[in-house]
Amino acid sequence: MSELLTKKIIRQEIASLRKNENRESIESKSIEITKKVIDLEPFINGRAIMCYMDFKNEVMTKYILSHCFEKGKKVILPLVDTIDGVKKIVPYEVKDLERDLCAGTFGILEPKKDRAEIFNPEEIDLVIVPGVAFDRNRNRVGYGAGLYDRFLKTVKPCCPKAGIAFEFQIYDTVPVEEHDIPLDFVITEKRII
Repeated sequence: MSELLTKKIIRQEIASLRKNENRESIESKSIEITKKVIDLEPFINGRAIMCYMDFKNEVMTKYILSHCFEKGKKVILPLVDTIDGVKKIVPYEVKDLERDLCAGTFGILEPKKDRAEIFNPEEIDLVIVPGVAFDRNRNRVGYGAGLYDRFLKTVKPCCPKAGIAFEFQIYDTVPVEEHDIPLDFVITEKRII
């Protein structure tokens, strides 16, 4: 694809592609992606896995989260909170997806402050990151708020960061800005980059 694509155009293209994807396709591709994620060494060896709750035809994360609970791993989910006037991701440990979550920012399920506990970002062993699009160099286009780029600076430098996406979300190159943090892995239903 053309290098002249802006983040705005990429976001529009992917939103359209995701919207047209049917539920069965999303589910089967999500299961394939989950199989690759749970075979990653940082996942197998990690004790605290940070993931996210999927939204609007993103890769379904419930299978990854179920596997974490089955294997006795700590499940960390993001809560978007405003601290000192700035929106930030705050990681919370969640023990029960039914009881510990409620609709938050943008209608995405987030941890309830009164049920989940804040988790130290430096103790996270793997961060599974959402994104609109990724490229072959593991760069990411997010949703435009810069929340994950700011958050990823708070985890320990050796903490692996993995993006999960459908193959149609992979571009040859995406625009990169100074504050963008490249990932260690990008996992689709077809490959691990």
